Amino acid sequence: MRSATESSERDANNLGMPASEISAESIRAALEKILASPGFANADRISRFLRYTVEETLNGQTDKLKESLLGIDVFGRKPTYDPRVDAVVRTEAVKLRARLREYYETEGQEDQILIDLPKGGYVPAFRQREKPAPEVEPAPAIPEPHRRREWKPAIASLLVVALFGISIYLISKARTRSAGASTPQLASIAVLPFADLSPDQDQEYFCDGMTEEIIDALAKINGFRVVARTSSFAFKGKQQDIREIGKKLNVATVLEGSVRKDGNRLRVTAQLNSVTDGYHLWSETYERELKDVFAVQDEISRAIVNTLQLKLASQGKQPRPPSNNVEAYDLYLQGRYHWSRWRTEGAQRAIEFFQLAIGKDPKYAAAYAGLADSYVWLAFFGALPPNEAMPKAKQAALKALAIDDSLAAAHTSLGYVSALYDFNWPAAEREFKRGIQLNASDSDAHFGYGITYLAPLGRMDEALHEMQIARDLDPLSPITTTYLALAYFFNQQPAAGMEQYNRALDLDPDFVEGRLDRATHFLDHSGFKEFYAELDRAQGLAPQSRIDHLRAFGLALQGKKAEALKLTRKWEKPEGGVFVRPTSVSMVYAALGDKEQMYLWLERAYAQRDGMLAFINQQGCYRPYRAEPRFIALEKRLGFN
Repeated sequence: MRSATESSERDANNLGMPASEISAESIRAALEKILASPGFANADRISRFLRYTVEETLNGQTDKLKESLLGIDVFGRKPTYDPRVDAVVRTEAVKLRARLREYYETEGQEDQILIDLPKGGYVPAFRQREKPAPEVEPAPAIPEPHRRREWKPAIASLLVVALFGISIYLISKARTRSAGASTPQLASIAVLPFADLSPDQDQEYFCDGMTEEIIDALAKINGFRVVARTSSFAFKGKQQDIREIGKKLNVATVLEGSVRKDGNRLRVTAQLNSVTDGYHLWSETYERELKDVFAVQDEISRAIVNTLQLKLASQGKQPRPPSNNVEAYDLYLQGRYHWSRWRTEGAQRAIEFFQLAIGKDPKYAAAYAGLADSYVWLAFFGALPPNEAMPKAKQAALKALAIDDSLAAAHTSLGYVSALYDFNWPAAEREFKRGIQLNASDSDAHFGYGITYLAPLGRMDEALHEMQIARDLDPLSPITTTYLALAYFFNQQPAAGMEQYNRALDLDPDFVEGRLDRATHFLDHSGFKEFYAELDRAQGLAPQSRIDHLRAFGLALQGKKAEALKLTRKWEKPEGGVFVRPTSVSMVYAALGDKEQMYLWLERAYAQRDGMLAFINQQGCYRPYRAEPRFIALEKRLGFN
């Protein structure tokens, strides 16, 4: 059940835009007059609050005016902000309403455009003073505007990390900007893939790896919002205006550079650009020996922070070198290069390189974390049996943390293992939160916390919020967008969910997870024709067993038992080492109403620790069986009390 606070937020966000006869220019002029008055000029918090709510309303972004998001975006609270614990938004709203009343009782008595913040929400209302106006009421009665029907994706969390740590200097400067300007804070950055200028142009993995290392280093600095690798690398090899890149990623600065590696010599050029005008804020060239690569990365990170230091409250701790062995580091970069391809063969190849790196440097914590990442990926997407992959992931993550407990990625991998293999929910929560604490810009940590911890436990509002943060940190990632869609469906918002599925496939038409997930949701909202058409499009992009089981599931729902069983039994004893999720088989039998076979395959799923069991309570096909003793017993074993 939703809390009263959440209900008021939802109701507030249904308020509409100002009356059509009042222009946005008139409202902004009225806003500037209010903010220049004595009651607001020295009250930074409520002034910032008022400006933000007015501008977002005029821009049609009332979905951003929720208490949980305002605490982060306006008052600098952490991404884990809980309005039930910290009432800063409500407290400041009370102050703002009182200050507005005082203003209209004094210097604002003759104002023709009235701005108010109605109780029960955070969407401002606007009206024109009635003529003649015999008296200004202390609290102007603001008629409720018409309700808006359209939905726009929530982008409020885009400044979650950037706003945290920005100094008073930046806030005061922001107030002097022209009204209506919607520009990101300077403490946000995208690091584009460094270009390979080596003689043989065979150092792509090295350039990509250096880019990732700089992203990781910057993400650990308090006050930065750093766009994730997937979104930054979407511009790899493309000639595009810096200002356009900044607009697409909603960042104020972009770092680009090049690497020339010739034998043991290294030449690195980097430049930091402002997306407002495209001008350079800083640039430098480093000519060093290969063994100094870690020092170069550190110098680049420090130079960026120093360039922006007037705008940042703190710089945080600089990361320590990942390894003292250059050869191990080179192998590690090759592993990351293959892992980032998001393909089964890429993850398997990455494991080989990470193991080689560990052979060169047994104390290489990041290489162990890479191993954990790879095994989790193979288990999560069903490329390996979970009882084969997940123990290896756990072992590698624990080894990484034994060497360096500050590795956020290793904590996140442990979170996945705890949630999708051990079904140990307290441990999963602890590890995901630790990962976010160590690196709030890590979209994967927010992803895991939202989809594999909060969603299985039924905390859907929180899961959606975490997935929005993950999406905002990695806006061009098809996988993050796909699972954001799933979070919307979990929250009974099918239109928003389908919009995100469509967006994921716009980003990558061959991204099979998005295509198969969209197919599944066509069953509930569009019908079988669209479902089967989507499966046909996925042909050749996913293992045939996955497509056949989804097709069998659809046939079972249509009552075509013989056809469904024919497809399912084809994969009940797969050949050639093919792994088939037991949950995929159990879902077909659940849809057919064959309880004995359903429970048989659910037991096999539990024995193999099939991670999809974590979502058993979100699968509609199991709903008729949830009150049965055997199903309840399974839920208890999964930790769902």
